[in-house]
Amino acid sequence: MLRKGEKMETIWEIIYDCCEDFDPEEITEESRFMEDLEMSSLEFFSMMTEIEQEFGIKISERELQEFITVGDAIRVISEKAGL
Repeated sequence: MLRKGEKMETIWEIIYDCCEDFDPEEITEESRFMEDLEMSSLEFFSMMTEIEQEFGIKISERELQEFITVGDAIRVISEKAGL
């Protein structure tokens, strides 16, 4: 079983993998998925599906629409995954 720090690291690794055109050091909680990281909506939903499967959580469509920045996503994922 992953510990809290390892779970958080896993979230970041999934985000980094989906943003492979960017240096991980460039990606911050303030980075916007669409504008700064140039993610298409398909890439974004694919990444969120991977996170849902990894942590056994469900993120509603309404919640997904509120994810503008990496930090927005991390807050909700952390809450749902009990981090």
